[in-house]
Amino acid sequence: MNLQIEIENPKISVIIPTYNEEENIKRTLLAIKNQQTEIPYEIIVIDGGSTDNTLKIAKNYAKVYDSPKKGKVNQLNYIIQYLQSDLFLFLDADTLIDPSFIQKIYTLFDSDEHLFACSARYKYYDRRIVSFKIGSLKLTITDYFFQNFLSHAWYFFKDLFGYPELSGCNIAIRKNIFLKVGKFKQPPNSLGIDRVLSDSILYYIKKIRKGKVKTLNFLSVLTSGRHLSVERSLKRINQYVREKETYRQLVKST
Repeated sequence: MNLQIEIENPKISVIIPTYNEEENIKRTLLAIKNQQTEIPYEIIVIDGGSTDNTLKIAKNYAKVYDSPKKGKVNQLNYIIQYLQSDLFLFLDADTLIDPSFIQKIYTLFDSDEHLFACSARYKYYDRRIVSFKIGSLKLTITDYFFQNFLSHAWYFFKDLFGYPELSGCNIAIRKNIFLKVGKFKQPPNSLGIDRVLSDSILYYIKKIRKGKVKTLNFLSVLTSGRHLSVERSLKRINQYVREKETYRQLVKST
């Protein structure tokens, strides 16, 4: 599909927050631009004051805006006023989608009015890859094998037991629901933005007694593991335990 930067009446707005992402942004934008779909969609980059070549690269593929405040929550909430569609797809600047991703996401929402938000599974991609064959079967293993397995299990079982959690690297959500739950909220130290949004939607669903959030186990994206570390993961868990009441109040402000 030959996508132009200016799109009339887009059905989906794809939003990418950036800050010094010159190493990643081109691949991400090309993956979005080269979608195999006739559904009109706009590509939006909202920047938080990059000092490298992020903006120069992004302007070749997307509409670019400067946020008055940096930080993922500030940037994403600021850009909402400029979006034209009723369906948002938030992607990280280092997240890659396959050529049919937007078509599949749009079809899901179009066919199910009770679907409020969803996320695809994610796989980390930027470390050593080892491929081998067993007969006609080709297997690929990366240094992130166990992290990928554990993350898939986490989201699968949370969804299975009725507490689905959206993945921060890819979130699709209806505009009206996003506004109803109060958009993105700022948790302590910016950790757990996706968790707070997920719980806010579930809280809203409980209040109105309809709607659902889904983890798409049949669909996946590739994302960078550059920020992944045991220390960061433990910090997030520890913070959620210590600041549980703060998180609860953020959710109840829906």
